[in-house]
Amino acid sequence: MRNIGVYVFLLTAFISCQTAQPENQVEEGIAALAYGKRLSWDEIASIVPDNASEEDSSALAERFVNEWLKEHAILSQAEANLSEGEKNFDDELANYRKNLITFAYENKYVQQRLDTFISADEIFSYYESNQEIFGLKDYIVKVKFCILQSETPKLKKFRKLFESDTSEDLVAVEQFCVDYGASYYLNIDNWMFFEELISKVPLETYNIESFLRKNPKAEFEKGDKLYFVQVLDYKFKDSVSPLDLVQNQIRSLILNRRKKELLAKMREDLYKSALSSKEIEKLYE
Repeated sequence: MRNIGVYVFLLTAFISCQTAQPENQVEEGIAALAYGKRLSWDEIASIVPDNASEEDSSALAERFVNEWLKEHAILSQAEANLSEGEKNFDDELANYRKNLITFAYENKYVQQRLDTFISADEIFSYYESNQEIFGLKDYIVKVKFCILQSETPKLKKFRKLFESDTSEDLVAVEQFCVDYGASYYLNIDNWMFFEELISKVPLETYNIESFLRKNPKAEFEKGDKLYFVQVLDYKFKDSVSPLDLVQNQIRSLILNRRKKELLAKMREDLYKSALSSKEIEKLYE
């Protein structure tokens, strides 16, 4: 019993139970009975969060009791209407347990033995050898953009900074945006999907490839906003993804391959060892 709401519910229910039934039919600490099964107050209280209000605690506890009773009513009906063969799940349960135990052991084995270090050379080699699986599903760009209020002052200074390629001026652009509460994206080394760019900057493009080939710098006003956009690099849809966009995916693929190889070797070694020690054997030639 962990909070006052549960106490209120349990006390109310207990008093009601005592009123409705002869005293010798009420079991202390038991909230409900179903076909010989007992639901205790402690079980009910354990599902109620500590921070729940009294009203929420009572409602949650009441729902739990009702669902518990319904579950056992359905189970009793199923038990009565299914044959012994239909209710026999011994094989399924044994197979499920076998799979769970094997899975748990394999996870532990992998955690203890898997080499998770992957060098940059290995990532690059995998990328070079498997480029057919890294086709782009959409256009991507390296881009910078800023979204200012139309009345923002010192636009001439800002425009000069934004068009600059130096890291110092990029820092100055960021500071300008912070000073005037502007939205901005200046991660010029990161790739962004073109659709994501369009969702942030309302560019009007009728031919994406033609637009990107111009490596554009765009400045336009829409509503009360001024938009400054510069595309620094791009890749077309269906071309090969750049390495820096897929290196995390490659890392996962390499680790998954190592995991499969590790488990395959473990299984084969155990099999050979058990055969050699006669703990397992084939009873045929």
